Amino acid sequence: MSQLEADALTAEVVAEYLKDNPDFFKHRQELVDSLSLPSQQSGSVSLVHVQMARQRQRIEDLEEEITSLMSLAASNDRTFHEFMDLQEQILKCECFADVCAMIEEKARTLNLIGYVRLLNNQDTKYSLSKEQWSRFSTNHFNGKSAYLGRLRKADRHLLFGEQLFGEQVFSGKRAGEERYAPEMGSYVILPLIKRNPLGILAFASEDGGHFQPSMDTLFLRHLALVVSHLIDTLPWQLESHERINTSFVN
Repeated sequence: MSQLEADALTAEVVAEYLKDNPDFFKHRQELVDSLSLPSQQSGSVSLVHVQMARQRQRIEDLEEEITSLMSLAASNDRTFHEFMDLQEQILKCECFADVCAMIEEKARTLNLIGYVRLLNNQDTKYSLSKEQWSRFSTNHFNGKSAYLGRLRKADRHLLFGEQLFGEQVFSGKRAGEERYAPEMGSYVILPLIKRNPLGILAFASEDGGHFQPSMDTLFLRHLALVVSHLIDTLPWQLESHERINTSFVN
């Protein structure tokens, strides 16, 4: 065996020994102080300095993680209260057309676009065919309680058409302009189901990273349950509303 092979074997044995005995340096402080490691930035530095640098980096990483979690908690708290307020509002509605209007209005206050699409609804703005439901459900739900992330153009057109009709935009655009389903934005889409599929509830953000697959959808899933219940219990529109609309037309 050559000297090089012997040195390599010895180094390997030492490395394995240190792995098996992580407290080896605990009572050998003078040895720790005398060790040094090569560094491209600082030349040779002591093992203690390397450990301290790693600890500092770890602390910085933890601080960033804590800050991120606190920001997420604050955001979740606001989201919780906003959607609790929305649920309270829609439970007071007397017809489902008003429920849709409430959802769209709440979305605007959150700088989002809200969508409700119902299977074979009489209003074309809110209508979704069984074929459209089946295609999207097969491709994207597949047993999941929600879809989060970006949407291909074909899927956007399938669910929302080219635009959200009647949407008024207040974020840097003139009120009354039509607002298009964001091409590079992100979406959260939830199925509305009560015994059978009823449609979808969706929210869109112009921020492509706003809705991500890792996000928790507890609040939205609860909202979808309430909306599903109201679909099954409320008329689409009150007769008094229909008479008012007819009088305006005439």
